[in-house]
Amino acid sequence: MSRSFCSPVRRPALLLLAAVAASLLVGGGVRPVQAQQPSIPRNADAELLFEQGVSAFEEERYATAYERLQLAAEYPLHRKTTAALLMAGKSLYRLERYRDAIDLLRRLQERYPQTTYRGAAEAVIEAAREALRQYGRTPDTLRIGVALPLDDQDAPLTQALFNGVRLAVDHHNGVRRRYVFPPPFEDRPDSVDVYDTADLLSDSLARANGRTTLATPTDTTQVDSLRIVTEQTGRPNWMAKLFFRRAGTDARTRAAVDSLIRVDRVDVVLGPLYSQTARAAGDVAERAHTLLVAPLATDVSVSEGRTYVFQANPSIPLRGQLMARFATTSLLTGPTGIIYEKSARLSRQMAEGFREEARRRNVDIPFVLSLRNARDWSRLPAAVSADTTISDSLLAATEAVYLPMSGRNAAGKIQDALTGLSRLPLAPNARVLGNAEWHDLSIEEKASRFTATYSNDFYVDPRRADVQRFIRSYRLLTGAPPDDLSATGRRLAYTGYDIARYLLQALRPGAGRPGPDALRSAGRYDGLGVRIDFQGGNVNQAMFFHRYRGNRLELVQ
Repeated sequence: MSRSFCSPVRRPALLLLAAVAASLLVGGGVRPVQAQQPSIPRNADAELLFEQGVSAFEEERYATAYERLQLAAEYPLHRKTTAALLMAGKSLYRLERYRDAIDLLRRLQERYPQTTYRGAAEAVIEAAREALRQYGRTPDTLRIGVALPLDDQDAPLTQALFNGVRLAVDHHNGVRRRYVFPPPFEDRPDSVDVYDTADLLSDSLARANGRTTLATPTDTTQVDSLRIVTEQTGRPNWMAKLFFRRAGTDARTRAAVDSLIRVDRVDVVLGPLYSQTARAAGDVAERAHTLLVAPLATDVSVSEGRTYVFQANPSIPLRGQLMARFATTSLLTGPTGIIYEKSARLSRQMAEGFREEARRRNVDIPFVLSLRNARDWSRLPAAVSADTTISDSLLAATEAVYLPMSGRNAAGKIQDALTGLSRLPLAPNARVLGNAEWHDLSIEEKASRFTATYSNDFYVDPRRADVQRFIRSYRLLTGAPPDDLSATGRRLAYTGYDIARYLLQALRPGAGRPGPDALRSAGRYDGLGVRIDFQGGNVNQAMFFHRYRGNRLELVQ
């Protein structure tokens, strides 16, 4: 795939290198030779990693070199330990991670004061210090890891979400990028591909000018047939950087998150997409005490019993609970019946969540009707009559009915349900309560008869000025607006932007990784298409609420 998001462009070697022996820095392909001490054991696995790291270093693949060498150094003391640390420090220097290089090589000197590489480490430290003096003090950096799949099926979704995340980070960093395609593509530009950046440790703000600090006012570089124009529009108090690793199977996802945490030292991980892989990723993040925010996962098991794992998408049972909470506190509804489809798992879980919250709030539930299958929605009055526990007097006392829909043809089920409800002797002005499947239906008049009110986890108002700015920025980034994506892709473009913006507001770089209290105390975030609120726990508790009234759709809250 094309390296469109961060293509390193090497700059001329620092003049400082002339003042230091090249073999001591990272320029001569010189391999340190560990002194052979009989008392220090050999370790075949570690030595293999060391050789792989040195080979990558000599091929100028410094990110891969650092990863291999760091892993080699993490084994219990062996004959290549200090050599691996020295070469890892040199790799960091070549990656322009000067502070990290200094910290690592200082640890080498402190941990192994008798090492024969002490002088070589000091030379790299001095070179890194001079680089920091020459280029000024680097702002503090919040490191955001992204773990997403790149297989053929999920690549478009990863593309959309990553584009949103990237725009949020660029906006925070005061950077604007324009991707310019040469003829004949300017009239029909291709989208920019996400690629696996596992071999790159930094997502530079402006690699075009060879620096990992802030871009100059305007920089232009060429990547394949694509011109990237980077413009500096502001200067933040602190910077954010992205680190991407490819997720996939459970094992690959665990490895990706582990690498983001141990090698890239990220402060927070965003991803992966689905509940199963999010559970696997959460295992690693929880053990490492590193924040992980899953953007789409809805299964309660992803964050249940965990401290550092968060779900930005409300779980399915929680959606029912939130609807019951809103109906009780904002709509002031009285006795509420529940009708759901037993064979539809999501419908059943939302109904259970609603019932649980209603009981907690002492709301009377006059009846709960479990339909056997989707066909029962079209014969709802008959299904009600067949249930001997539901009398006309119960129906007459029912002020609202909760109808959580899911599965195929949800819109058709809703239309059948409303037709059936109109034939039942419900209380005057009885209200229907629903979920996100009720959004933007073409039956406004029929839904307005019951003032149908529903919860919704995603909503974009195109009239908002900030939404219009996002659409323009997205088009500048990719060549096409988010509305040209599939329905899921469009949603993920906004979701990626909103979650990243939320993290940039809730978290701050510091001496250590931020903890879960930073998210729980952040307050509600109102994004372009997503609301986020973790004050109630590790699952997002914020949603939109809409209603049909007067034959039109309204945002209530």
